[in-house]
Amino acid sequence: MLSGRPAGRRRARLAPVLAAASALLVVVAGCTRSSDETETGGGGSAAPATSAPAAAAAGDFGTEKGICGPGTASKATGRGVTASSITLGTFGDPSSTITPGLGQEFFDVGEAFVAWCNKAGGINGRQLALNKHDGKLTDVAARMIDACQTDFMIVGGGNAVDAPGVQPREECKLGSVPAYGVSPEALNAKLQVRAQPNTAARYPIGGFQSMARLYPDAMKALGVGGSTLGTLRPQGLRLQEALTQTGYTVADYQELPPLVTNFRPFVEQLKNKGVQGYQPIGLQDPSPLVTAMNDVGLSLKFMIFENQLYDPLTIQAAKATRFPTTYVVIDHVPWELAPQSPVTKEAVDLVHATVPNAKLTDFTALSLNAWVLWAKAATACGDDLTVDCVLGKAGAQTAWTAGGLYPERDLVAGQQKTTNCYLLMKVTPDGFVYDKDATGPNKGFFNCDDKNVVTLANPFTDVSG
Repeated sequence: MLSGRPAGRRRARLAPVLAAASALLVVVAGCTRSSDETETGGGGSAAPATSAPAAAAAGDFGTEKGICGPGTASKATGRGVTASSITLGTFGDPSSTITPGLGQEFFDVGEAFVAWCNKAGGINGRQLALNKHDGKLTDVAARMIDACQTDFMIVGGGNAVDAPGVQPREECKLGSVPAYGVSPEALNAKLQVRAQPNTAARYPIGGFQSMARLYPDAMKALGVGGSTLGTLRPQGLRLQEALTQTGYTVADYQELPPLVTNFRPFVEQLKNKGVQGYQPIGLQDPSPLVTAMNDVGLSLKFMIFENQLYDPLTIQAAKATRFPTTYVVIDHVPWELAPQSPVTKEAVDLVHATVPNAKLTDFTALSLNAWVLWAKAATACGDDLTVDCVLGKAGAQTAWTAGGLYPERDLVAGQQKTTNCYLLMKVTPDGFVYDKDATGPNKGFFNCDDKNVVTLANPFTDVSG
């Protein structure tokens, strides 16, 4: 435990772990607006639809019909399940003193989904109850032990420091459909189905493929901002390997320490190497990096961000600091396209009906993805609701889209792959903007192509810091 260390040292030790958590959510990143961009009202909240789509039936979410509703459930089947109720848990770290609010989206979505599902009739008539387990970064194991006493399963959440929760969860046979995972222990744990699986040997570079069309010369001088942190270092190396295998030139690869107090030396090196396109790994706040770029006169053709920066805080930074052309790559329909996407409008309305001020981020989509999958599987189990049944039904999905919020994914064990679909959201002072021209969609809003994912010759899975 960390209670015996001074506060400054606790902060220094935990901040890298937070970076590791966000870096597992891989997506990509550019500032002139093309005629094919869709304007938004400002980062994080979808603009109201100009014409409301037909209301979904109770218990329907997008293309997923009847995932919640009345029924004839009549018996208790185990911990957390009675004839009339199901007690579930979700995890986050919002009370962390290091990063206050971390994972609050998981609590907001859990609360909202439970209310929505209960209004539709519950799961075969059983009403849902939710326990919110706040790991606070350092208390995950203790909170998992709490969940073992009360919960049928844990759904739609995640912790930045999740490894300590694995053993108690497995020992008490607590099933999970998480929003995301961080540590190898959590990613490889038993008794779970992940709605958004990824594999270490395949790396997504769809954003760079778009940049190659827009800025072909820049692909001869790319920069990768890796990390010295052991859990993050392989990701930077995998990105470098993926770009090199594709035939692009990584002119500068630097490994940044977890806590950077002065970005100037790093961006000066980028400038000296003539870097024109750049992606940093695990960045939490883009402002200091972009400020340093402006201070040294680094002029990039483009910059790519991971999807944890699909967050209103990035737009606040863009209002205060002049950004280069910057894109965030995501693999779900963005909240800004709710006026054009009925399922996304449903998602926004579902969350805001119960938590009106809930922030809409990538975590929001990940959590909803998990909840919709869990509800569909649990409903399919009928009266005989068990962990094995839910995980079996969830893990049998071969074309999972969370009702249309995501491109298709195969969730069957042994067939899971990193998605080859992506879209680009441009960072502007006025909000995130879907750039259709840059994305080059060939499947709805998404660009889906096998070339968007590289199978690595060396996945760097065993690199340590």
